[in-house]
Amino acid sequence: MNQDREKITYSQKTERLKAIAHFIKTVTPMIWTIVILVVIIPLLGNFIISKSLTNTATTAVIVSPPHDFSKVNQDIKNAIQTAHTTAENFASKELDKWETELIARVDNSFLDWYFDYFNQKKMEFTVPFNFLKSAVLNKFDMNAASQAVSEKLTEDFQREFANRVLVPRNSQMRFQLITQDTVNLYIAEISKNVKVVQSNYNIPQAKWDKYLNDIATTISNNGNPSNLSLKVLVGGSGYLVAKPLILGIASKIGSKVTAKVATKAAAKMATKTGGTVASQLGVGLIDPIVGIGIIMWDLWDYNHTVKVERPILREHIVSYLKDVKISLLKNPETGIMAAIYQLESGILKSLP
Repeated sequence: MNQDREKITYSQKTERLKAIAHFIKTVTPMIWTIVILVVIIPLLGNFIISKSLTNTATTAVIVSPPHDFSKVNQDIKNAIQTAHTTAENFASKELDKWETELIARVDNSFLDWYFDYFNQKKMEFTVPFNFLKSAVLNKFDMNAASQAVSEKLTEDFQREFANRVLVPRNSQMRFQLITQDTVNLYIAEISKNVKVVQSNYNIPQAKWDKYLNDIATTISNNGNPSNLSLKVLVGGSGYLVAKPLILGIASKIGSKVTAKVATKAAAKMATKTGGTVASQLGVGLIDPIVGIGIIMWDLWDYNHTVKVERPILREHIVSYLKDVKISLLKNPETGIMAAIYQLESGILKSLP
């Protein structure tokens, strides 16, 4: 009887264990589901959040520090100076081409005319009559008569040189085109160089625009001053805004060319006759005609042969044209670079 009870008890315990095992097997998926939802996924989320915050903090360190605008200012100056050099080199090369064309006309047209046998004889023949006429008009003042003859010879020389070599109207148009192309190149170079500065310092666009707006120069538009910011200058419309200044300068180029002269007296004579010739031709290209006028009278010598005089005259003319080229390029008021001088002087002054 005791054995039967033990068998029943053992059988019941076995059944209970089986029931418990079955229950555990049944609820295990639910338990893991709860673990995944309550523990593992939140742990993963916490990890991602902490990683994201770390990355955000790192990015802020890279972008946010204040920029050293003292260095930026210096780089902007360098950018402007580099653009200036590029533009000046371009203008210089264009004037070199113009000078080469002039020298060719000196050799092929002007010197042939001047040293032509009949032209020489014409000058020699007319001098006595002009001298006598001037002497009578000046009440036989021989100095005044000689001065009048000198002026007449110089005036004829200037007129032929202008027509045969300078071709003033064509030269004036050539200077204006070179000026416009030079300023266009200058503005394009500034725009390119300034963008490099922004990129080097990784400055945000809004902050950069404000910085460029604060840098400005004053230009004259038909006598009315207006401000031109560096932002406008490099933004694609700078040439249009500065166009009145550029055209104003271009129309004056060549009107005040300074050149070496032999004596003060000769310079005064050349200036007087040059003005007369310029008014006759109806052009503003006065000084190149004026300066060249004195050369002929310095070389006027009946005792020299053409073989001796021609190389000397050519050497003086070529030297003179080189002086003219430098003045046409760099004259601060009426040179090709004058518009650029005015644009950048104000910009450089306004840099902090």
